[in-house]
Amino acid sequence: MADISSITSLITSFRSETREEAITPEVLGALLQKIADLLGKAALQTDMSRLDNWRSALGRIGYVLTSFTIGSDDRNNVYFTLGKANLSTGINQLAPNSILIRQATTERAGVMRAQQVQDLNKCKADISKYFSSLANMEETILNIQKGIASISLRVSRNTKATTVNAEDILKIQTDIKSLASQIKSLQTDIQKFATMKQATQMHIECIITDSTLVIQDAYRYIRQGLTPVIFRHSVRTSRKQEDENGVREYLPRRRGWNRFYDDRKISVNNGDEISFRLDKEGDQNRGKFFTEPGVLFSDCRAVIDPNTQRLSEVRIYFGKRSFNILGINRHFRFAIGFYKKSKDYGPFQFGELRTNLAEFRVIARADRVDGSNNYKLTFNFSM
Repeated sequence: MADISSITSLITSFRSETREEAITPEVLGALLQKIADLLGKAALQTDMSRLDNWRSALGRIGYVLTSFTIGSDDRNNVYFTLGKANLSTGINQLAPNSILIRQATTERAGVMRAQQVQDLNKCKADISKYFSSLANMEETILNIQKGIASISLRVSRNTKATTVNAEDILKIQTDIKSLASQIKSLQTDIQKFATMKQATQMHIECIITDSTLVIQDAYRYIRQGLTPVIFRHSVRTSRKQEDENGVREYLPRRRGWNRFYDDRKISVNNGDEISFRLDKEGDQNRGKFFTEPGVLFSDCRAVIDPNTQRLSEVRIYFGKRSFNILGINRHFRFAIGFYKKSKDYGPFQFGELRTNLAEFRVIARADRVDGSNNYKLTFNFSM
């Protein structure tokens, strides 16, 4: 509200005039001019007060958002760039990559890593392969069952014949046992694939932090009752159960993911870091856990050339094979998964896995020391 005290004072002074000659057009005009000046000044002060109040309010607000755009991104993170303006000074500013969109986990929403997209695509492809394998296995089982029926018919006819040959019957019976074992193995594989297909799996992946292997949320999975297990991609030969003579025959070699040692081969601390148990014979640290990748390998074997008496190879064992790593970077595949024990005894079943297999690799290399027959081993994690 405008201050009119000055105008009131002028009017009061004018009314107090008692002399008639004091009230002239000039005096009245001067009075009106003073009133007009006071009114103009009061209006100007009111407007300035409002403007000052508005400016103070803008100053208290500070900055306003003017733009919100995608900033830089990489395989793991996505950033946003903010544009803002100062309401007091009018200065525009950009804050590049000031907002990080968090990564998605099993417990919260977020953006997907590039690796997770690759894993999803790989999972789709693997499921298609599983379906194809299941169809082929079912067809194979049907053919084997037909073969068993045919063999059983031959056995029945041979037993009725008077000129039966005992050796042929024994051979046929052996073939039947072998076919039955193959059927059981195929049925186990079908059950394993079907269980893996139906189970709801949690996604995990390995990352390397300061030369240490880390699986995000691994410690939380352990607290939920899951058990970590390690695999290596190698050649393995299994044996049949003992027959009536106590003989265990070897099955054909197979290549793929094979369980490596037992449940106590790996350990996870509360920082989700993975460590491995040392199992080398005669080592004073045997049974202890280390984060170094070299713990996953046994002793190497040096090969000396008999002609030159020089170091020609350094061979490292992996599964049923050995590989030369002298001056060569060899990549060896491992994987870690978490499973829920269905019982306290019996062999591990792939259907018990509650996560995917998080793959990692170890690069092994041996180099000569100062041109001598001594060598230095190097092991590094790799994805």
